[in-house]
Amino acid sequence: MRRTNNPSIAHFPILGQRTPDAPSSRPTTRQVFGTHVWSPADQEYLERKFFDRVVLPNGTLKTTNARRLDDLNRTVLPHLPRTPGRALKVMDVSISSGVSTLEWHDYLSENGIRLEMVGTDLTVYTSLISVGPQLAALIDRDRNILHLDIFGRGVPPSSRGLSSFAAGMIRMLFQAAMMIDAKLPPLQGRVREAAQGRVLKCEPVTLLSRGVSERETLKVFEDDLLGEERPEFKNAFHVLRAANILNYAYFPGEVLVCIAKKLRMRLKPNGVLIVCRTTQEGKNNATIFEAPAGAGLRVLSRLGEGSEIEDLLLGL
Repeated sequence: MRRTNNPSIAHFPILGQRTPDAPSSRPTTRQVFGTHVWSPADQEYLERKFFDRVVLPNGTLKTTNARRLDDLNRTVLPHLPRTPGRALKVMDVSISSGVSTLEWHDYLSENGIRLEMVGTDLTVYTSLISVGPQLAALIDRDRNILHLDIFGRGVPPSSRGLSSFAAGMIRMLFQAAMMIDAKLPPLQGRVREAAQGRVLKCEPVTLLSRGVSERETLKVFEDDLLGEERPEFKNAFHVLRAANILNYAYFPGEVLVCIAKKLRMRLKPNGVLIVCRTTQEGKNNATIFEAPAGAGLRVLSRLGEGSEIEDLLLGL
């Protein structure tokens, strides 16, 4: 399988900091996304440890466990639409760090399927803002602090116990610095731009597993499932997967219906919609739907107990 730099995804930043010879269990942003080339196993370890400490504004973590959707990938394979002479257009929504998306992409390719895949998530592009060489904070476009780099260690933006006081003080430091340099482009939402202010240095960081940028047939976009729809997504995909996002733990029924209708509109006639939730024990419960032209949805297959919102989706 050919792997090249993907022009749709910003290159990982050149973050200048000495990297230790051994991977840290509490890696900083620079250790994960800098220029140092780790072995694949070490890079995977660093990313897992790093994303475990990236906390999004809604309280969820950016982490995704590797290999957790393997049985779902196998179950879906026989139900994929056939597109002779054309690439299968696939979308994976709410991809977090992109680990499961990358695995699905490679699984389909290894099974001889020519595809073009799009992954989406609410927060992909961020900025690493630094005060000197030892203190840095990862922020999103709304200035929410997602992660802290403190004297060579990566920590979540808030901590429990005695360490919570230190984390709170450092957050206050960065909040004050952001007020001083408030006119910098990254602090105005343009986090993909580098900038230098009176206090802060800002460097763009793409919050995806490094392997995502190496697949030329995998593109990633930021997408708010509760926001305005992208016109280019309408009726654009043969297959759409929503794993660990459409469930009652995240949204009430009426919001789930709104999101599901939006996703349904992204499918081509007779497209396939996959809705899955992974339990705390690691079991996948999923329903695979077909979206017939001019109709709602019908069940093609189930994995485990099926989707918890299957009845809701059949009522669309």
